[in-house]
Amino acid sequence: MENGLNPKGVSLSGAEGPTIDTSTLADAQEEIARLRRELAVERAARSSNGETSLPLNAEDTSNRTALLEAMLETVPVGVVLADANGQIVHGNSWVERTLRHPVRHSADTESYGEWVSFHADGRQVESHEYPLARVIKDGEDHAELDVHYQRGDGSLFWMRVICEPVRNANGETIGATVALVDIEDEMRLLEEKEILLGEVNHRVKNSLQLVGAILSLQARSAQDEAATLLQAASARVQAISSVHAALYHDDDVRTVEFGSYLHRFCDRLADALGASARGIALKVDAEPLVLSADKAVPLSLIVNELVTNAFKYAFADDLIGSEGDDHDTSIIVRLASNSDGTFFVEVSDNGVGAGTKSASESFSHDQNMGSSERTGLGTTLTKTLARQLDATITKKQADGWIVRLEFEP
Repeated sequence: MENGLNPKGVSLSGAEGPTIDTSTLADAQEEIARLRRELAVERAARSSNGETSLPLNAEDTSNRTALLEAMLETVPVGVVLADANGQIVHGNSWVERTLRHPVRHSADTESYGEWVSFHADGRQVESHEYPLARVIKDGEDHAELDVHYQRGDGSLFWMRVICEPVRNANGETIGATVALVDIEDEMRLLEEKEILLGEVNHRVKNSLQLVGAILSLQARSAQDEAATLLQAASARVQAISSVHAALYHDDDVRTVEFGSYLHRFCDRLADALGASARGIALKVDAEPLVLSADKAVPLSLIVNELVTNAFKYAFADDLIGSEGDDHDTSIIVRLASNSDGTFFVEVSDNGVGAGTKSASESFSHDQNMGSSERTGLGTTLTKTLARQLDATITKKQADGWIVRLEFEP
């Protein structure tokens, strides 16, 4: 069977009928679809006879190659083709035009480093990290990577690299296609969004600090219980403010590395509660953990309530140091992971409650928190915030009180 391509369109010789006009894109797509259907039928017929492919003459091959190249030149992205060994065999004109260097016909998956690009952290992308290597060498069905690409003139721009395998009728990988997409505008808009979010966090922090300062001033002029309540409200506002301060200063304005943040937060909390003057050590043992702002804020408030509660009720000032200079009067805050991937925050003290109940006794999240059996706003707030985090709180006595909050990050 012999196929031909005439100036008006595509016809399949051996089949009578009018020539189809492919002057419009719709007609061309319809004709290609028709040819694919006929090709599939022919392949099925030949397969049943033990034949695995259609014979193509030189003109057929040339025409189909020309059609393929024309299609590659019309798409508004870079297209790179590789064979089954990972050798780059073709790239469209977008590649040279945008990357400002000729298509690099890398010999194999170990040679892609000659396409110089960098990760967001500045580390150069290695050959095995490119999506093409992951598809050809590692057998992935889809791979993509955003890179800061170095053009031929030395300038850098953001590019998304997307790769998928090309398989034959038997499902064998015979090569791969790579799409290169210019995402410079997308990354610029994202950077502007990050800057705006950072500015929002900065302004929220300033506003909250102002509210906290006003509450503190009012507490100084108030009497007894009112002063205590106002000071507690100020501390809670400052706890929220500190999270927004961390969001503003960190690289990612949507998340907080809560482990290092917890150290800074507890240092400020210890100063505010007069830890040094009272001879109480506030210690922190925290693993790294990245949390979103909507988890970091309630978790900070819970830590604030538990630590403040321990300072208020765990230690009687006239008993601190009464057991000798070697006695370590302390509150410990821990952040660590469980074996199931969840995390816990634990606040423990070695205060006056030690030994009054069995060390194995534990309480559900419906019981009071901390060394005191009092019920108040702090307890209610802690339980409410725990429900917001979908967390579980337990409490027990063992050389003081231990309160643990378990949650999913």
